[in-house]
Amino acid sequence: MPMIDVYAVPGTVTDPGALARDLTATLMAIEQVPDIPMFRKNTAAFVHDVAHLSIVDGDNGYVRVQVLTNAGALDRQAARRRTAAD
Repeated sequence: MPMIDVYAVPGTVTDPGALARDLTATLMAIEQVPDIPMFRKNTAAFVHDVAHLSIVDGDNGYVRVQVLTNAGALDRQAARRRTAAD
């Protein structure tokens, strides 16, 4: 099941539900899977409020995004070709 996790300090994301929906729809499009219930129910995004997030200098204005897919699902070369064609 493809999953996206977004980690940020509270207040960074104003509408976590909309972000989660947009990210899952984008992942499905990138993976070029059919827009059918099986894929819609098995692609998920989670938006996490993280109490403490910092670089060494103390800045916390960062967001971490982690995408987990099955092996071989995302092909960088194919994605570059699709982007170049657009």
